Amino acid sequence: MFELKGYLKTKSRIVESALNNLFTNCISYNLLSAMNYSLKSGGKRIRPILVMASRDMLLKQEVKDPIDYHNVMPLACAVEIIHTYSLIHDDLPAMDNDDLRRGKPTNHKVYGDAVATLAGDALLTEAFNVLCLLSKHHEPEKVIDVIKYVSRSSGMNGMVGGQVLDIENDGVHGVKPDLDYLYKTSYGKTGELIKASVASPAILYGTTKDVDNLEGYGKAIGVAFQMVDDVLGATTTKEQLGKSAHIDEKNNKTTFIDLLGVDETKKMATKEIEKAKSFVSSYGTFAQPLISIADYIIQRNH
Repeated sequence: MFELKGYLKTKSRIVESALNNLFTNCISYNLLSAMNYSLKSGGKRIRPILVMASRDMLLKQEVKDPIDYHNVMPLACAVEIIHTYSLIHDDLPAMDNDDLRRGKPTNHKVYGDAVATLAGDALLTEAFNVLCLLSKHHEPEKVIDVIKYVSRSSGMNGMVGGQVLDIENDGVHGVKPDLDYLYKTSYGKTGELIKASVASPAILYGTTKDVDNLEGYGKAIGVAFQMVDDVLGATTTKEQLGKSAHIDEKNNKTTFIDLLGVDETKKMATKEIEKAKSFVSSYGTFAQPLISIADYIIQRNH
């Protein structure tokens, strides 16, 4: 019987080992320290684990030896590096102005606004350098397609675009968010990188149909992830979350909770999770990790 807790623990160890070997030299020790401070601060590592789970499902292969992931690990590391950069920038005074992340002081609280900003810039830039390592194991055309895909998902029509929509949802920019606006924001700032994590392996190992299925899965769990975040942000404490609670209320942002209430938001998130699972159910037992991760998203408490 599949056991998610052990699966996540095993896969996250593989990710941690790979990340620990990435950034060891830099002309500025302070910059290197700031980059690794956030990159190695723990976290769920859901995005790189999605990369590995997607790869295993497409190849119908249960990995016994971590070295078998060497041909996809640059992608797994890259999406986590991009995610980490986004968190550093999210926490800056000009954005969410938060002082706690994963139970530790945020990057700018330790290194100052300027170095934190540049640490995020460096991580984003280096992520694409890491992605290029895929060329050791895959056809150049496929690697270029993955780089394009991750770039689009991270950029102005993906994560960064969604972050700007989120910034404009502050009661100051004249935006009056409705449900469609919140969906669009969530797909952008959260769902796009999750989608890239789970769908990019299909560019390397699958078909166009596989890409479509995994995009559907990724979009659905992405918006569900944000809905659950809104619920947790409104109903739990800073100690439980490992970051500041009620931050959206503090920043005057409309959330799914404001429009739907807690119970209805939970119901909507559950519908998204069921939708996600429907996209991968046809892959049989090798889809079990993705199905269990979808269930985990709706059940998590931090």
